[in-house]
Amino acid sequence: MAKHRKKKRINEKNPFKPRRYTRETVMRDREYGMFWYAWLWHVLRPVVIFSCALLIVIGLISTVWDKIYTGYISAPDENDYMTPGFTISSGESITTIGRHLQEQGYIKSPSVFKYYIQFYGLTNNIQSGMYYLSRDMNLFEVVDAISSGNATNERTIRIIPGWTVEDIAKYLKDVGAIANESDFLTVCKQYEPFLGYSLALINADENETLSRRTYPLEGYLAPDTYRVYLSADAQSIVKTLIRQTDVVFASLFTNEATYDENGNLVKEAEKYGTDQVKLTESQIITLASVIQREATSVDDMKRVSAVFYNRLAAGMKLESDPTATYLTGNTRIALTSEDISANTLYNTYRVSGLPVGPICNPSKHAIVAALEPDEEYLSQNYLYFCAAEPASGKLVFSKTYQEHEANVAKYRPLWQAYDKEQQAAQ
Repeated sequence: MAKHRKKKRINEKNPFKPRRYTRETVMRDREYGMFWYAWLWHVLRPVVIFSCALLIVIGLISTVWDKIYTGYISAPDENDYMTPGFTISSGESITTIGRHLQEQGYIKSPSVFKYYIQFYGLTNNIQSGMYYLSRDMNLFEVVDAISSGNATNERTIRIIPGWTVEDIAKYLKDVGAIANESDFLTVCKQYEPFLGYSLALINADENETLSRRTYPLEGYLAPDTYRVYLSADAQSIVKTLIRQTDVVFASLFTNEATYDENGNLVKEAEKYGTDQVKLTESQIITLASVIQREATSVDDMKRVSAVFYNRLAAGMKLESDPTATYLTGNTRIALTSEDISANTLYNTYRVSGLPVGPICNPSKHAIVAALEPDEEYLSQNYLYFCAAEPASGKLVFSKTYQEHEANVAKYRPLWQAYDKEQQAAQ
């Protein structure tokens, strides 16, 4: 018995030496690992347990942080890169600033904003003025911006080609440049106060009655990027846009009417267009506005221009969809017979020739296209066009009505599907 116990102790001290298994040793090996590496499990087991516990703790912390960040700190809209500007008025409290930031969509939680400002002692760093913020900034970036001391008394506004005066009014309201849209629209219904600031308006007033237009200033608010004072009102902003319009027009139209000191006409303004169709400067702007709403690329603008000139020369109505939906708010591509029957002086399905005035504020490219239509499409007498796949922005042109009808039949299902998608997204 003594020998047997001694041999057993030797085997236990030397795990690499073969040993006899008993019921007790088998059960122990099943619990802690079998064979020669059982000793290794005794070493690794606490390490594995600690590592697993650490991973669980890290996972819990990460999950909690993700929820906090997503719910309170992250950017409200990561795809909104516009920087319309945020104004902090003198004497506003941190609570008020936080509420305004949330109301305008720059932060998610005014309470977290307030606690963050107070925790880091940044209250005295925030000064009144204008700060350029965007909704793709997170809470930390917003706080850094408004505590940087880089306030300004100006704001940047950007007018997009093809916007109507109603689009501009909404944009200016959204960025805080005007208190309400109606003030801006009221200004755009008047043109007499601005005749002294714009030769283009004077030329338009001489050739046709601006008072017949819904918005006499439509077409004369040049698309561009501007810096205006925070205190600028609707009328001041309109003056800035109109002055830029005259700069653009001066580079394109060089033959205005001239008068002597007594106000008598000395030389008539030159007309523009083709050999068959001559247009005044004002009519060119109206045509350019229709071209702007019909086409997206510079090449297509010139082709659309050629089609319209060919239709005018042939005594055909322009039948432009954007003229029918101007002022109605209809943005569908696949229009119905009811859509194109709007009883306005702008609807070229009803009126002959050009609309009574511009239907948007065109870009310089669109104006050039109205002055210089595509020579090939002009000479080959293209008379029709329609949209292809809507998302592409491309147009399909044809010479005959039969070809045009075939194109419409081909692409109309795509227009209808696109309209449904846009409606569902609203």
